[in-house]
Amino acid sequence: MMKKSIFQTNEAIIYAVAVLLMTWVLTIVLFISPSIGLQYFSVVMFIPALVALIFQKIGHQDFNGLNTKMTLKSLLFGILYPLVFVLLCALLAQLTGIGKINPDKILNIRDLIKIVITIAINIFTVLGEEYGWRGFLLPLLTKQYGKTKATIVVGIIWALYHVPVVYFLTQATGLSHPLFLCAIQACVVFMISFPFSYCYYLSGSLIPVLFFHSIWNVVNTTVLGDIYSNNQGLMEGNLLVINGEGVLGLLLSAIVIFWFIKKFKKIEPMVS
Repeated sequence: MMKKSIFQTNEAIIYAVAVLLMTWVLTIVLFISPSIGLQYFSVVMFIPALVALIFQKIGHQDFNGLNTKMTLKSLLFGILYPLVFVLLCALLAQLTGIGKINPDKILNIRDLIKIVITIAINIFTVLGEEYGWRGFLLPLLTKQYGKTKATIVVGIIWALYHVPVVYFLTQATGLSHPLFLCAIQACVVFMISFPFSYCYYLSGSLIPVLFFHSIWNVVNTTVLGDIYSNNQGLMEGNLLVINGEGVLGLLLSAIVIFWFIKKFKKIEPMVS
């Protein structure tokens, strides 16, 4: 057996450092001018995929996540989980009084069609992240450490990746307590990486995960508000509290995280 090179042995670490370094530096540069940062911050979403493609080219690797046949279960989970999660957050916000429905923003048929179209378009945007996180890094780490440890590592890196963008956006849009919001959002991102991993592990296909990510981005901001732009959604209230990436989302994610860890053990091991 040929001895692995230093690059192959430490590929995951080198990849993570490269993505985080590029993301943090680019974000800082963009937000030197807040107006430019607000307009172009989304370009950092393509860094994980770009770096993954470079690493695959260097290592002569193939990735079949987009060609792997997805299962109905994985697709349904990718669609239903973010929908149920966000709607449950909205329901709890309404019942506890920490949020209330804005009657002027009740969705009609035209709004629903617009949401579906936005989700479909947004799939191509989230591919920039998912090709890197679940398409490249998660399978690589899973072969080395197993599903739970791999998900923990990806979750930590994914959370750190979001920190600079969230911080500078909260400052640029006037959202209060930027450091606290960064901490809460990072914790939510870490915890939601478990259902994301579960969605991927169900079939090894990236397509259900793309639906998951796109639906989450669109529905969460539509219903619970946009913490990135400080805009209220269908539910009005303190975005730091009621948002799916806020305190309420953190509490719900914490409740279900151990269920996913248990489920990881029941899924067939990934083929190396």
